[in-house]
Amino acid sequence: MSKQPINTPLARKLLLLGALPSVVMFITFMGFFTSARLDDARRDLSDSNQLLADTLAPSLEYAVVSGNTQALQEILSQSIRHSRADWIRVVDVTGEQIGYVNSLDSEPGDKSSEFQIYQAEILQNPLEFENDRPTLWFEPEFGLSSGALRVGTVMVGVSSNALMERRNDILWSSLTVGLSLLLFSILIIKHTLNTILSPITEVSGRINRLIEGDYRLSKVNRRKNSRELVAIEQQLNQLAEHLESLKASRDQTLAISERAREKAETASQAKSEFLATMSHELRTPLNGVLGMIDLVQEETLSPRQRDFLKTARQSTEDLLTVISDILDYSHMDSGGIVVDHQPFNLHTLVTNCVASYRHLAEEQGLALTLNFYGDWPETPMVKGDAPRIRQILACLLDNAIKFTTDGFVNVQLGCFGVEDGCIIINCSVSDSGSGIPNGRVTDMFSTFQQLEGGDARSFGGAGIGLSLVQRLVELLGGHIQVESHHGEGSSFRFELPLEVASTATLSIEPESVLHVETPLSRRALVVEDNPVNQRVAVALLNRLGFDTEAVTNGQEALEKVHASHQGFDVILMDCQMPVMDGYETTRYIREWETANGVGRTPVIALTADVLPGTKQNCHESGMDDYLSKPVRKENLREVLGRWVTLL
Repeated sequence: MSKQPINTPLARKLLLLGALPSVVMFITFMGFFTSARLDDARRDLSDSNQLLADTLAPSLEYAVVSGNTQALQEILSQSIRHSRADWIRVVDVTGEQIGYVNSLDSEPGDKSSEFQIYQAEILQNPLEFENDRPTLWFEPEFGLSSGALRVGTVMVGVSSNALMERRNDILWSSLTVGLSLLLFSILIIKHTLNTILSPITEVSGRINRLIEGDYRLSKVNRRKNSRELVAIEQQLNQLAEHLESLKASRDQTLAISERAREKAETASQAKSEFLATMSHELRTPLNGVLGMIDLVQEETLSPRQRDFLKTARQSTEDLLTVISDILDYSHMDSGGIVVDHQPFNLHTLVTNCVASYRHLAEEQGLALTLNFYGDWPETPMVKGDAPRIRQILACLLDNAIKFTTDGFVNVQLGCFGVEDGCIIINCSVSDSGSGIPNGRVTDMFSTFQQLEGGDARSFGGAGIGLSLVQRLVELLGGHIQVESHHGEGSSFRFELPLEVASTATLSIEPESVLHVETPLSRRALVVEDNPVNQRVAVALLNRLGFDTEAVTNGQEALEKVHASHQGFDVILMDCQMPVMDGYETTRYIREWETANGVGRTPVIALTADVLPGTKQNCHESGMDDYLSKPVRKENLREVLGRWVTLL
């Protein structure tokens, strides 16, 4: 993931904005004035040495013409002492040196190319004493001309190092003065910026206090701040007053909402209690009505009277079914339903339930069929809640017959052996009815929802049948699914785990299932409140080579995890449990692992909820994978193989 660039502070930007012109001016003026000073130094050095040569030439005329070498040397010594020249040389017209002085220790010799040489001609001019006297000459032996005669040359040598030293002095002095001025300018700019940025920093701190909920008004400083900052501070005070009023309004709204929520919860509780009470009160007289109808039917009646009684009985049974559904739903809301575990013949229960609807199906011209498949035991005796299973199947049959006007209703019941005397039943109720529109499939299990709304709907009902079926299936440890195509029919399928009610199976204690044929090398924890599902999961894990423990709620699971320092290799976590559900338990486990530096244990969700958002909720709470109920060996092996190595 690419890192976001760090923003440059405003103080640095303003400092750069103020210092940049100073730097540009410093470089420009330093270059200009340094160049001018270097040119002046170069010209001054050239002019002064040329002037020295031009001045020496007339002074040396007499000494050269007269051949006075001592006077010549004296003049040269005095001249070089007060000049910048490195040496002065005098030669005659033949080029022979007749005088030389040097400010260095050694003569330049053949190194004359390293010097700048300035020279002037030494001329002999005639002497005029009076107007009537003839001009007299000092005539040397080689002077043959009648005009001004060149008698020699004076040469002044200046080393190139002198110009370099002067240039270095100029550069260093310019650099020192320029940097000093630049530093002084930056200090002034920084001081000025502090006076500008200090109020801005105070405004930023004020905004932070507003974000944190501190809405106190601040005093506006009108003397030191600029007009714009004064306006901003005034606006911040206005914003603080507005936020304070919004906070008071929000608190008032929250208080009203809390009171409304409490009233709604009280009303909901009162509704549940009312439904439960009224359902009980209504069932008693309705049972009396049905009993009296049965007694009347034993009397000698005309066909017309029997038809009236049949209609009355059917209506009363329909009303009793609705009341029973409402009672069951209210019990589920209040947590009052207790699942029973009694032995019964599953084959007989399903056959009798389907047979009770056969007459109704034939009256509507429908073919009602029942098929058994799978690995059925010799004696299909199982332990479970027989009335609830019959209620689930009856509701699905009633729903299929109601919405099917022509064709068939088919019931298929499959039995699949699991482990340790447990089985999974797969029951599907299919019809050739009108089907369900694609956009309404998810609404089928919602409470009080109808496919058709309003007074013109084709079918009646309270709209709680399928919702009750879903909750009963989940209560029994299974899950339900629906497949439907509009105009082509529907298929409702549910799976439930059941325990085989044989003598051998019932005599086995729960602890005995831990001893399996394969060697145990890994530890697993099953968190499941349904005893049948718990037993199935333990048996399957043992068969896969796990040393398995089981608990019935999240609080017990946390105690197990905290007590076991070595930890578990995998945890199977039911999502819906009493005391503490699977989502909250997983979050506590993840927090405990982080706080104690313990490695992350894979947590696999066990849920009967097949809604699209369930899987996302599992991952958000910290679970690693997802397994729907009832648990099958193949699915469990596949999911476990993603997280642990199986034997």
